[in-house]
Amino acid sequence: MEKYRKILVPTDFSSGAEAAYAIAKQLAHKFAGKIDLMHVLPSGEYLRETLKKIPVAVDPDENVIPDIVQETERKLNSVLEEIEDPIRGKIHIGKNRKASDSIIHYANDEEYDLIVMGSKGEDESFLKRGSTTLRTLRNSKVPVLAIDKGTTAGDVKRILLPTDSSQLSLSSLPHAVALAHAFGAEVSLFYVMELHGGVTEDSDFNPETHQKEKIYEQLMSRLDYYLQDRKPEGIKLERSDKSFLDSLKAGTADSEKFIPLKTVVIAGYSVHYEIEKYADKNSDLVVMATHGHSGFAHLFLGSMTEKVVQNLSKPVMTTRPTEAEFDRAEKSSIGMVPYDPIP
Repeated sequence: MEKYRKILVPTDFSSGAEAAYAIAKQLAHKFAGKIDLMHVLPSGEYLRETLKKIPVAVDPDENVIPDIVQETERKLNSVLEEIEDPIRGKIHIGKNRKASDSIIHYANDEEYDLIVMGSKGEDESFLKRGSTTLRTLRNSKVPVLAIDKGTTAGDVKRILLPTDSSQLSLSSLPHAVALAHAFGAEVSLFYVMELHGGVTEDSDFNPETHQKEKIYEQLMSRLDYYLQDRKPEGIKLERSDKSFLDSLKAGTADSEKFIPLKTVVIAGYSVHYEIEKYADKNSDLVVMATHGHSGFAHLFLGSMTEKVVQNLSKPVMTTRPTEAEFDRAEKSSIGMVPYDPIP
């Protein structure tokens, strides 16, 4: 099971950013971690270009930047003081025209375990998530948890884990389990049987005849293979005598929990639409893998995750498989779940 010992919370001091504080605190307490705060200032070059448009003699280095840095330090320390001493870390001020780049590079260089940030910052646009959050979710090698305004730790009781049954999509499972362990939540493994045009269009098609039991068993087989092959610390699949309702044993001896694992198999023509529709009414948090590479064969880990992240009105976590996961998946003989759309 993943452990979040180093947690980075980027903030622009907006109400949207504040939504991340409480969630980060609970995770830090759960995993005996520390919370560091970060704010990104525009680079000096960007400030100079901006100030050229002001008809006043101002030296950005002497008159502006030091004052901005000092005020930012004051604000960061003010937020940091609200964090309990055992989990209180440090502050960091980045400088970059693109805040997401600064967040991503700093989190990677300092080897953080998790980034927790608000879905929206001070830019309250019509988008479900702000541009900085979207870029960070898309490109960070460090897992990113984006929290919607008004969400509290007590709200997260149902975690949705979409999968295309590939081993790479299951690489986000340890993170879903860690969050479920921390929040006392259940995990739902969600699989969409994607229906294509052609022979199914004119047939009397009933999704309920899709041998869901068989697909469920294949999903469990692939999940069990993943756990046996990767051996994520402290996670074991516990099958029950009821189909689609199992559990995951997680944690060490002194913190062991049985996390309910529900498997949901549905049929649909658009995977991202089905994920969004189901998540809207049946989840409090969605955890998905993304790859951050162009041209990768598994679209589920690329454009599919991107569409869900952009349109979903729920907190979301994205995780990127490691290079070792990519290498292992390429060598694995475990394929994706096949199904016949015609009964």
